[in-house]
Amino acid sequence: MIRFKADKNLGDSKETFESIIGQSIVLHGNLLISKGVRVDGMVDGNILQQDGQNAVIAISEKAKVNGDVKADTVIVAGYLRGNIFANTRVELLKTARIDGNISYGTIGIEVGAIINGVLHQFDTEQIATDIIQQVKQIA
Repeated sequence: MIRFKADKNLGDSKETFESIIGQSIVLHGNLLISKGVRVDGMVDGNILQQDGQNAVIAISEKAKVNGDVKADTVIVAGYLRGNIFANTRVELLKTARIDGNISYGTIGIEVGAIINGVLHQFDTEQIATDIIQQVKQIA
C-alpha cells in the first residue's frame, strides 16, 4: 500500500492521507473511504466513511465538494455545498465556505469561515450511553 502525505498542512492538523484527489481531478460519484482522503480538486458526490472505520476527510483551500461528507474528522479550507457529519471533530479554516448543516462532536472555527446552515452538536453523553449499551448486548 502506498501512503501519501500532503506537502502542506491544513491548519494545525497533521494528518496522513491514504488518497489525494489532485487539483486537476474532477470526480463525479460517491466515495466510500476507510482511512483518509484529501480533496484538492472537485468532487460532485458524497464522501462517506465506511462503517466501523476512523477516517479523515480534508477539503483544501481550492477544492470544491458538492455532496455530503461523513467521517470521524472533517477539515475544510475550501468550498462545500452539502452537509457535514463528523462523529469526533470538525475544523473550519478561515477560507472555508459551507452551504449546508454541520453535525459534530467538537468544532473549531477560524475567523473568516462562512457557514450558511445550522450547527448541531451531538449529545456526547447519549453517544457514550449508546456505546455502553451496545457493548453489553455483545457481551
